[in-house]
Amino acid sequence: MPAIVRGGRRQAAQPARGGAKPAAGGRARARKPEARQTRIGSVPMSNELIGWLAFGGLATLMSVVLLTGGRAEMLKASVASFVDGRIAAVGVNLQKMRLVGVSEAASPDIKKALTFERGQPIALMDLDQVRRNVEAVGWVKSAVVRRQLPDGLIITVTERPRLAVWQHNNKVVVIDDNGQIIPEANAHIFTDLPLIVGEGANEQAAHVLELLRARPELLPRTEALIRVNTRRWDIRLKNGTLIKLPALNEDEALNRLDALIVQKRILDQGLSVIDLLDPNTLVVVPLNAG
Repeated sequence: MPAIVRGGRRQAAQPARGGAKPAAGGRARARKPEARQTRIGSVPMSNELIGWLAFGGLATLMSVVLLTGGRAEMLKASVASFVDGRIAAVGVNLQKMRLVGVSEAASPDIKKALTFERGQPIALMDLDQVRRNVEAVGWVKSAVVRRQLPDGLIITVTERPRLAVWQHNNKVVVIDDNGQIIPEANAHIFTDLPLIVGEGANEQAAHVLELLRARPELLPRTEALIRVNTRRWDIRLKNGTLIKLPALNEDEALNRLDALIVQKRILDQGLSVIDLLDPNTLVVVPLNAG
C-alpha cells in the first residue's frame, strides 16, 4: 500500500543539482532487501494486529447487520462462526470472569451454576447455555452473557425483586414481586422485608404493600399483613393493634385511617382492634376490653 503523505502526493525523487553521476559501472547501487511488513499510513502492522483489526471490523459490521431486519438472521450465524474461528486461531483461553448486578446473597448460588473452567477455549464456549444455566437459578430474572476480548467473560444479571417474607403452612419463604417463591433465599436473613401471612397472601401482597408504602406513618409500625379467608387483609401493628380492612376499596379505608391518625392519633390510643370493614362506621376495641 502506498504511504500516505500529509500535504499532498509524494513527488518523484529529483536528481541532485550539478548532475550527480550514477555509481561506477553505470548501475545504481541496489538497495538491500527489507523485511516484509505491512503498513497503514506510516505505522508498521504485524500480522497478528491486522487480524485483530479485521476482527474489530467484523464486529462492527455485525452490529450494523443486526439492524437490517430479516437479513440479520441469515448473516448472523456465518459472521459469528468466522469470529469464533478467528478467536480460536489465535489460541485465546478464558482467564477471567466478572459477575455484574449480583447481590452478596445470590452470588454463591449463581457461581454454582457456572460449569465452565478457567483456561478453556473462549471461542468454543456456548454462551446461550451459560445464560440458561444462570437463569435457572431462583434468584435470577434474566441474564446476558458476552465475551470481553481477549480472554474475559462478563455475565450481567437482573435479580428477581425480593418483595416480602411469606409465612404459610408452617413455612417461611421469600417471594418476588409476582408472588413467586425464591427457593434459594433464606427467609430468616431478610428481616427487613415485610411479613405476610396466610393462604393466597403471596398473590395479593404487591397491591397491599404498595398502599402501605404510600403511608410512611403506618408502614414502620406494621408487624405483619394477614390474609383472611383469601378475601381481605388484617394489618397487625408492632404494638398489638389489629386493623381490619375490607375486601374492597382498601385504599378508601386506609384514607379514613390516615385522617384518624392525624386528627385523633388513633394508633397511639392503646386499641386492640380498629375495624374499618364498614365504610360508614368505625368500630374500635380497647386493649383491656373483655
